[in-house]
Amino acid sequence: MPHPSQHPSDALRLDDPEAFADPQALWDRLLERYPGGLAPVFLSEGVPAWLMLTLEVHQRVLQDPETFARDVDHWRDFHNGVIPETSPLRSIYTKRRNVWNVDGPDHRHYRDIVVRALSNISQTRITTHIDEVIDRVIDTFCTEGRADLVTRYASVVPLLVLCRLYGMDANEGVAVCSAQRRVWDGAEDALHAHAQLQRRMTALAEPRRASPGADLVSELVAAGLDDEEIRDHLTFITAAAHEPTAHTIAHALWLLLGRKGERVQLHSGRTVHEAVNASVWHSPPMHTLIGRFATRDVEVGGYTVAAGDCLVMGFGPAQQLLRRDERLDTETNRSYMVFGLGPHSCPSTGRDLGLALAEKAVQLLDRRLPDMVLVDEQWQGVAEGRLSGVESLRVEFTPTDRIYEGAPWQLSASQSTPKTPTETRPRTPSMRLGQWLRWFWPR
Repeated sequence: MPHPSQHPSDALRLDDPEAFADPQALWDRLLERYPGGLAPVFLSEGVPAWLMLTLEVHQRVLQDPETFARDVDHWRDFHNGVIPETSPLRSIYTKRRNVWNVDGPDHRHYRDIVVRALSNISQTRITTHIDEVIDRVIDTFCTEGRADLVTRYASVVPLLVLCRLYGMDANEGVAVCSAQRRVWDGAEDALHAHAQLQRRMTALAEPRRASPGADLVSELVAAGLDDEEIRDHLTFITAAAHEPTAHTIAHALWLLLGRKGERVQLHSGRTVHEAVNASVWHSPPMHTLIGRFATRDVEVGGYTVAAGDCLVMGFGPAQQLLRRDERLDTETNRSYMVFGLGPHSCPSTGRDLGLALAEKAVQLLDRRLPDMVLVDEQWQGVAEGRLSGVESLRVEFTPTDRIYEGAPWQLSASQSTPKTPTETRPRTPSMRLGQWLRWFWPR
């Protein structure tokens, strides 16, 4: 088997947005060039990795955790100087104490805790949180007669629901939403905003130890996790649930709104269910994600992957192949690649919550604003950072009254939180932090 000493100079760069202008054409080229299902790529300049292209290769890798580990300690280039000290990869892939970053007994222990914690929260309580958050977010723009459903709706609803599940009140949730947006946008103070988010997650544990509630943090406290473990798990759950759900909501709305000036009518929720299903199948929320590190030399997809090599999950190309399989009914099948395979796959409790949230977000919006029409369609097949989605969905509708009395939530960064004091802003540039987080971290 070939074991190249270095990747070919023309290998795909995963940090090159222009290469992903037409993702379907890109996957076709890679699948033709690398029929074994594994492609040499670069994460950034001089940082090699392998991109998995087919379901078969994903099954081979993701179902063998002893050979292909999640623990970053196995990533050779993370420790030998190939990845520069200034690289955002170092911040993103710092070793963390959560279910995503460990293997073996530690992973099984954490997974059992997370699944039990999610299951212990009343379904009625979860539904109440979802309904209230959705209606309150709609209240922020329903009287205006027009809105961008990406920036003012799809991108904020999942995060605010998560904050409610963590036991945060409305003000705390809005503050977190604003800080997270600054991180994603690569704002001047993105690194500082990220540090603020970490401190907020850590601070949630102490009051729950004194006075437990009916929330996810209290469940993690009851399971015996310390403050650092709780912070790392909340950070991961936010990453895994927020951005993919936001993109699913946006893409489902885009499908249902139709072309400019037209829209598809929703009937008894069935069309919504189909639209959400089609969104995940035809435009997966993540196309690529750094995923595993080889613990020994092993043959995969026509190559010898060396111990310490990094492998990247390729949900985009693998799912594109699955859609072409005539034996698979993609209209009703919910075995999406993006939820993973093997021990580290997303548990059904988390998967079902995300899909249910996406469906409810579309249903309630249609109920509140039944005459929405798309007035300025902007669609990009893959958003910056390998997350497929809609860039904007500008709609017009008949203004309607708010449901909740009092002032609506202020969700814009400028209104919901004060500007970061100049003296606390990081001195190093952070414009690319959000970009890198989107490329290589499931947020």
